[in-house]
Amino acid sequence: MSYSKSYHASVPYSGTVSYGPSQNGGTKSYSGSVPVDITINVNTAPFDGSINKFNTSVIALGGSVAAMNAAQCIAIKKTADEISASLIKGFFGTISTELSQQIQALSSAINAGLGLIHEQSKAVTEKKGVMEGDYNRITGRYIKLFSDLDDECFKRIYALDKPSFNISKNVIRELISESSCNAAAMNLLGIDEASSSKMCLFVSALNRKTLEILRTMHSYINQESSIKSMIDSLLFNDELGENIPLYIPVIWSESDTLESQGTDQNCFITNDINQQEKKTIADRVKNFCRDINSAKWKPADEPEKEMLNREFNLLAETQFAAGMNAVTDETTQQRVYKTMMSLWQNTEISSLERSL
Repeated sequence: MSYSKSYHASVPYSGTVSYGPSQNGGTKSYSGSVPVDITINVNTAPFDGSINKFNTSVIALGGSVAAMNAAQCIAIKKTADEISASLIKGFFGTISTELSQQIQALSSAINAGLGLIHEQSKAVTEKKGVMEGDYNRITGRYIKLFSDLDDECFKRIYALDKPSFNISKNVIRELISESSCNAAAMNLLGIDEASSSKMCLFVSALNRKTLEILRTMHSYINQESSIKSMIDSLLFNDELGENIPLYIPVIWSESDTLESQGTDQNCFITNDINQQEKKTIADRVKNFCRDINSAKWKPADEPEKEMLNREFNLLAETQFAAGMNAVTDETTQQRVYKTMMSLWQNTEISSLERSL
């Protein structure tokens, strides 16, 4: 608000006055003080109006800041919701893509396995048909052979022991079948006839046991000849003018060693031969493989490539299935499987041009 303030003070003064020449001329000094009263009126109305106006502006600014804060909070929440939705969508999209890739890889592996199983099933079915035909043919031949042998054996045994068979036939027909008709005769003949019939039955039982013993002895004696005839029926009696070479599978491997400078060489041979021959073959294989000039390689034939490719695919599928069943990382197993297949498909297969 406006106000007034008064001030009172004295202002001193002094001076020297010179006047013209005369008998009284010269210089005269003077001094004194003058009272001074000052009143200051301060008008604060414009300042008060500006203060009121500024207060109004500050209040409006506070409302604007509150409104801006609310709008900014809403915008931040909206942006956070959009970022969260984008992150969630991207995460589930990545997971979906990864699952799709894994499903595609597993589907390819399953299709490859099903194709291999189908081919093996066809091969097994064909082999089964061939084996059934061979079995039925051999079975029919041996059934007929054994039937003829049984008939011939029965005829020979019957001819050798014909009286005993006649006694047995008469006993069955006369003593057993006609026992009711001959009951009166049995009572008349008495103890002698009863003893005679018992003796006949005893002789018949003894003859039957003897027949079984003879049949068993005949089977045991003719066992070697039967086996020989069976083997001869399966073999061909062809004469050879020269010796036929026998091929034995041998695996020669050479790998770099991590512990020292050099290579690790190994030779793997089947255990179906004796140790001396196995050592001789191993030494010849080592000498042949170590000699660079003697080992001449050529591209493998298409049938050989096809057989190796089929066996490698089978081993790779088996390894992949075993790795999936174990507690391991599926991504690692798929990467190993893809790397193995890629390396195999980009490999050039060669074989030796001549043997040892």
